[in-house]
Amino acid sequence: MAKTSVLLLLLLWGSASVFAGEAGESPELPDTVSIRQLLQIVHDQSPRHALIRSQIDVAQADVVTADVLPNPRLSYGRFDQAGGRWNTQFDGPSQQNVTVEVPLLLAGQRGARKEAAECRVGVAEADAGSQYHQLIRDTWRLFVQLLAEQQRVAVLEEAGRELERLRAIIAGKESAGTASRYDVLRITQESHNLKARLEGVKSGTASTAGELGVLLGFPNWRPQANGVLAPIGIVADTGTLWAQAELHNQALESARRETIAADSGLERARRERWPVPSLLLGTAFTDRPYGNTTFVGISVDLPIFDRGQGGMAKASAEKQAALLKRELALAATRRELGRAAEVLAGRRATLAEFERDVLEPLPGLRQMAEDAYRLGKTGLLELLDSSRSRTEIKLGHFDLLVAEIESELDTLRASGQLTVAFEKMK
Repeated sequence: MAKTSVLLLLLLWGSASVFAGEAGESPELPDTVSIRQLLQIVHDQSPRHALIRSQIDVAQADVVTADVLPNPRLSYGRFDQAGGRWNTQFDGPSQQNVTVEVPLLLAGQRGARKEAAECRVGVAEADAGSQYHQLIRDTWRLFVQLLAEQQRVAVLEEAGRELERLRAIIAGKESAGTASRYDVLRITQESHNLKARLEGVKSGTASTAGELGVLLGFPNWRPQANGVLAPIGIVADTGTLWAQAELHNQALESARRETIAADSGLERARRERWPVPSLLLGTAFTDRPYGNTTFVGISVDLPIFDRGQGGMAKASAEKQAALLKRELALAATRRELGRAAEVLAGRRATLAEFERDVLEPLPGLRQMAEDAYRLGKTGLLELLDSSRSRTEIKLGHFDLLVAEIESELDTLRASGQLTVAFEKMK
């Protein structure tokens, strides 16, 4: 009974430890985040980033494997007299053999293997950096979309309040006999239509927040974005951006390191062509009567058929593929950078023109439309059209802002400056 009680206590204690560990694995995440806080969460707490980093650990494990010496081999055998005349093979009824075989890496295979594995670690680090840049870009893009959708909700709510105010004006005119029942029904219909649209935008906001949480590995997190929807303000000069890309673009760095790794793989293949000799040390002893002999020898493969042709051919092909990949990466990055800078310049000019010619006169147009309706110079349809147009202009402004920011993110990613932009926020 006492043993059973102790066992139950141990099981309960272990279960509590497990549950406590699981609870500790769920980080405390804020309900509202700025872009700086969000990117810090990506770096420090995101399971997605941890998964990206894990491939470096896998590559480092290969270094450990490459640095390990091959195991010696121990063999044992026994001969027993089964028939025939005695002393035809040995003196005594049985003989036992013990042999130790020690492989000798005399051609530098161990060093070549370790160097090749270390180069692959460099490739894994560059690949992880490239994936991390993509994760930052996707996270930033969703944050911008979430912030824009929240501001769309605010604009539609403001438009709803404006319609309610206009509805009160029309109701007053109806009481005074200067507005018809149709006007009241028409603005009521417009108000209900706006509410339905508002609910759709709110659903989209919740969906974007959920998508952001899933992207980072927190499926139950629904953050709210905090900040101002404004362009990042990067310089869209192709020459400057390309100079930065040559230094910081992770895809280019990965292609460069793969070329180095391919050279190391070729050197490893050259070393592996040499056969590995083994030193043999052994003893043989008999009983009744007792006798003991020692044995020293060496064994080595004869490279008659397999002279490492396959390994050399594969390593040479991998080197050519790495060189071709690097050339293609250079061309693709330059083309992507030029395209992103061109699109950014066009969207930036469109946004500036829109803000100057369309957005700035908006407050004056609102007052003019209401004054004209009060004075009877325009009808209800013109007033509603004016209100609807102002709302659409504000929503269109958000679309242009999001488009420019996404172009800036594409440009930053192509130039390898996403992490630099993140560091500047700190």
